[in-house]
Amino acid sequence: MGIDSILGASQTPPGAQPAAQPAATAITEEYLETIYNITMEGEPVIGARLAQKFRVAPPTVTETLKRLTRDGYIEMDSKRQISLTPLGVERAEAVLRRHRLTERFLVDMLGMQWHQVHEEACRLEHYISGAVEARVLAALHQPTTCPHGNPIPGAVPNARTYLSDLGAQRLLHTTPGEPHAIVCVSEVVEDEEGLISYLHDRGLTPGTQVTLATEPPTRDLHSAAAAEATVELCAGDDHMLTVPVRVAYALWVTSAG
Repeated sequence: MGIDSILGASQTPPGAQPAAQPAATAITEEYLETIYNITMEGEPVIGARLAQKFRVAPPTVTETLKRLTRDGYIEMDSKRQISLTPLGVERAEAVLRRHRLTERFLVDMLGMQWHQVHEEACRLEHYISGAVEARVLAALHQPTTCPHGNPIPGAVPNARTYLSDLGAQRLLHTTPGEPHAIVCVSEVVEDEEGLISYLHDRGLTPGTQVTLATEPPTRDLHSAAAAEATVELCAGDDHMLTVPVRVAYALWVTSAG
């Protein structure tokens, strides 16, 4: 079912121009969301990373970044690293709040599984009004995170520093043998359905206790060795798993000791 079917297609009077489609706004919001999330996780944001994320050619990213700069949403330093302006943060948090609330609504009220809702939320997030947002917040009793464990802006003291405030770190960077609890799945990879389904099938969900059982062969996700590398985990009730290093990198955890 398309978005028009869900919300009701608008009626355009004869002879009138059709209402402008929100495609440009949606693209802007998706870029701002991604820049926000990468920054929140302590990674530098550069054009090449965005091209890889959105699966587009570098010139496409360059043109979009020029528009975002012109509109006052982003700034670039001398190294071409990208950061959000206060206006960019405000806009990113607004759409992330709608996205994460929509995911919560789909899971808590419609009974969808947590690994099935990201794409649905991406389709709906650009169309939710402030009135609907307020109703969802009230109906769900003011949730603070999405089903993947990421903070809902406005529902936590500071969504940008949420991970550091909790003392969270990537599972890949923890010490083998020390127990941890999963806080969230990296928002940066939530659109990768295969990875999210992989986590779901193995019970690697927020709240699950997990421990690195072996020293990872590499802790650098961007190294050549990382592509095929695996690491041993102990999850839940002593359930042993062998997972790609990339999976351990995508899980944020806090100490459970």
